Amino acid sequence: MKKVVIPCSGIGKTFGTVAREATYLLTDSEHPDKFTTICLPLLMADDEEAKQIVLESDVYTIDGCPKKCASVLVKHAGGNPVMELLTAKVLAKNREHKPETILDIGDGGNLLAEDIARIILDHGGVE
Repeated sequence: MKKVVIPCSGIGKTFGTVAREATYLLTDSEHPDKFTTICLPLLMADDEEAKQIVLESDVYTIDGCPKKCASVLVKHAGGNPVMELLTAKVLAKNREHKPETILDIGDGGNLLAEDIARIILDHGGVE
């Protein structure tokens, strides 16, 4: 079964955009054969299929802010993320990778998304 990456929705937030971009790197660009994602609002709506996926899969959450909505909703659905990432904590390790704006995270934001994707890849044993 594929590993599931769930980013925060974070609409209107730069770090939310970075979280989603990191997810797209894993699910669309780098390893679509190993990673998938589900729509976070489905967990909020108690969608049974989404909850089942969370219960049966290795789940990685990427949160854009300290409210940690992705992690909280996965746990609310009965899941237990194998890894919870907070974009600001990843940024703290390399401040040069600072995103620019919500609409264009720029080179720094793209590098931050790559940093997050790499952490998940390394944890999940994917080369």
